[in-house]
Amino acid sequence: MASVPGFVPYDLRIDVREVDSAGHRRMALRRFEDSSGVSWRLLLDPHRLETSVGRADHWKGLQTSSGFEGTVWGRLTKAQRQGGWRTGGISQAVNPSQGIVLSVDLCPSRKPFDRRLLRRLFEVFPAGQAIPVSFAVSGEWLRRHGADLAWLQALERSGRIKSTWINHSDHHHFRKGMPARRNFLNLPGTNVEAEILGAESEMLRHGCLPSAFFRFPGLVDDSLLSARVLRTGLLPVGSDAWLAKSQAPRLGSIVLVHGNGNEPAGVREFLKLLEKERPSIRQGHWRLIDLPQGL
Repeated sequence: MASVPGFVPYDLRIDVREVDSAGHRRMALRRFEDSSGVSWRLLLDPHRLETSVGRADHWKGLQTSSGFEGTVWGRLTKAQRQGGWRTGGISQAVNPSQGIVLSVDLCPSRKPFDRRLLRRLFEVFPAGQAIPVSFAVSGEWLRRHGADLAWLQALERSGRIKSTWINHSDHHHFRKGMPARRNFLNLPGTNVEAEILGAESEMLRHGCLPSAFFRFPGLVDDSLLSARVLRTGLLPVGSDAWLAKSQAPRLGSIVLVHGNGNEPAGVREFLKLLEKERPSIRQGHWRLIDLPQGL
């Protein structure tokens, strides 16, 4: 998507409405203005879990939200509220098929993107079809890594990858030596909503379409944090296979590796996994699953 310069959010809460335009139903997750004062909406298809950005004056007939409980978004949100998941949110694809979801965390880092990840994918998977990859991106990473982002976006435009941009908070605060349960978003003084909207703003400024998903920094969450994320309309996505922690993936796993250069052990494990599955990939029996479709 094209960047939206001068993003200025003016509604910090989820704006849950039914948007009816030519028979298409969408939820308006967020309202914002650009530097010219034009009003926009971040829209979500609650059945397909796909987002889009549209000018507010193109969407008429706003109605009060009703009936979203039966959508995919509604069912997943209800399950999360009832504590149906651990490990930071959804950790497996609901429709696992034969393969895994690849999620690449881009926490703040001074190191360049580890391009081995995608280059090996291009070597192993047949050409001609976009490879689905989810990027859990922080606002700080976007601000620091323009060249790497441009490389990823060029691959996206050329159809070599299909990106899902997961909100990974703006600053991804971390204090060395602090226990995990009191760290990350639980650090004193952290404004969770500002962290979410800050990362969302940076994605829009840099031409990345924000998805319907959020990843907790460090995969550290609790019932209070989860409730605050859900109130923004986003669905927490975790992992049951953080490769650098020796968690073995299985069919349907949401695999976590860090592409920001800070955790090379996880990248090495993923490259080993690709080599192990290479025959099955060539035969079409093992693949990467697109996150929204997998849910």
